[in-house]
Amino acid sequence: MKLSEKEKAAHREAFQKMSLPDKLGYIFSYYKAYIIVPLIILIALGHFIYARITRKEEVLYLALINVAAGDTFTQAITHGFLAETYEDAAKKQVILYPELYLSDNASADNNRYAYASRIKLLGSIEAKKLDVAIVNKEAYDILSHSGYLADLNEFLNKDELNTYTAALVYNDVWINDNRIDHLLDEDIAVDDSALLICNGIDLSAFPLIRKAGFSDTLYLCVIANTQHKDAITSFISYLSAD
Repeated sequence: MKLSEKEKAAHREAFQKMSLPDKLGYIFSYYKAYIIVPLIILIALGHFIYARITRKEEVLYLALINVAAGDTFTQAITHGFLAETYEDAAKKQVILYPELYLSDNASADNNRYAYASRIKLLGSIEAKKLDVAIVNKEAYDILSHSGYLADLNEFLNKDELNTYTAALVYNDVWINDNRIDHLLDEDIAVDDSALLICNGIDLSAFPLIRKAGFSDTLYLCVIANTQHKDAITSFISYLSAD
């Protein structure tokens, strides 16, 4: 209902007599719907614009499995790699999964840790959020036998294969594996036939690995469903550079 001119005048007079805090409270109470909704929209728009401006492109997903690495090495394979490879390195990022643990013979103390690591790895591979892994021999065998690794003869081009020939490693990929069925029923014959596939790179002679001083032999493995082939080949080249 519209107010009469007399009522409007009375409201104006009453408003003029209010203290500043009362005036602000009155304005907010009367116009809050007109203030809050635009404010919410403005804040949401600001967050969206900020996220778009500051968002970094994820160029590589990298895991360290059964590898105890210090800050110097992890910085080298993340920020160091980006700075060496990309002109706009500040807009790129490497997603690193450190300190993962895989074992088929985990101790009682490490069993829960190994299980959690395996679940994280499987989830990352399924979501295509893992491209490459640096691993010890035990983890390399597990990933290879399970068929998660790319055949490097198909992944790398001819020149790249020639460059890394001395470091290429072959491992078994099980085609059939019914050992669990055999354990449940001994009448079922074991069938664990496998193919020997080139799916690892021995990093022992790679300068960046040598400088880090690892006691175990480490291997680089490419995950078969990776979406970042160019970044991986650049990463391998970075590790091997003097």
